Amino acid sequence: MKKTIKSFRLILSGLIVTLFLSGCGGSSTSTNQYLGKLPGIAKKYQDKIGNKKKELQACTDLEKAFKLDKEAKILAKEADEKIAEYLAGNPITNIPFEQKVDDRFKIIKVRVERASDSRIHFKANVLITKDILNNWGNPPGFSNHFFAYVKAVNKEGNSLTRRYGVLGSRGRGPFKADMKTELYGSLNGPADLVNFEKLVFISKEDYNKKR
Repeated sequence: MKKTIKSFRLILSGLIVTLFLSGCGGSSTSTNQYLGKLPGIAKKYQDKIGNKKKELQACTDLEKAFKLDKEAKILAKEADEKIAEYLAGNPITNIPFEQKVDDRFKIIKVRVERASDSRIHFKANVLITKDILNNWGNPPGFSNHFFAYVKAVNKEGNSLTRRYGVLGSRGRGPFKADMKTELYGSLNGPADLVNFEKLVFISKEDYNKKR
């Protein structure tokens, strides 16, 4: 009988600890192998802001509506601060990627520049492998801009966001072979990246399918 009571107490203690941890904001934040707690933090705030917006849409009281709108804006500001704080202490500097298209340049490295509850911004280091030309004039001249198109996928290769992203140069051309440069761009939906496996650089045609 004593053994039974002791076992029951141990089980009860375990349940209490589990419930406590699940109720703790930091402990319950999901973690991704490559993006760390960023997707979990984004999802936490996106859910809170979404609930406030739902309340706001259903609200018929003007005073309460102003209050809900203010609370949603405060949450959005808090989300930006928490995510910036997390990235400052946990920089994400080496994101896995696969380049399937465009032999004019080679992606060398991708990092997270910044993020919010709704968007994640990337910087890609690039090596130009062929002269990048524009379509103007005869013959074409060197281009001052070029773009790369990207999607985030899980282990099965399925896209995790509703739309794909675009990374672009910042007018540092002309872009000639053997030149090194950077691309900057973003994806919406960091909260959807809990199961993130890698970025895949795709063709413009594939990108246009999800516009």
